[in-house]
Amino acid sequence: MSEWVFVYGSLRRGAPGGMSRLLQPGSRPGGRARVRGRLLDLGAWPGLVADVTGWVQGELHHLRDPDQVLARLDCYEGCASGQPTSGFQRIEMQAFRSGGRAVRAWAYVYTGTRAGRAWMISGDWLRRGR
Repeated sequence: MSEWVFVYGSLRRGAPGGMSRLLQPGSRPGGRARVRGRLLDLGAWPGLVADVTGWVQGELHHLRDPDQVLARLDCYEGCASGQPTSGFQRIEMQAFRSGGRAVRAWAYVYTGTRAGRAWMISGDWLRRGR
């Protein structure tokens, strides 16, 4: 099991709503990173679509207590066991740290409908550029 989680939207430090608090306790910031994919603008938050044609900017967090932290995040993302399908799924993928070093990290990818959704060209939710 990976000891890292990649966050790219409302869970990032500095994102509106302060949801990064869900990463504490049990993790520590691990710096900026990016993954292969594209971002969909879902309104109040983005959705990562795994795709080799683009990059999504975010940050890594090292999980000191993976079970505890991932259980909280699964509930928040709506993909915990027994929850109705939210359109998000937790998967492991390669994240690339600022220096280019790759690590395996958990990420929440969007599997819901793309109809009527705009792609965020910048790949950075905090920039919100399309």
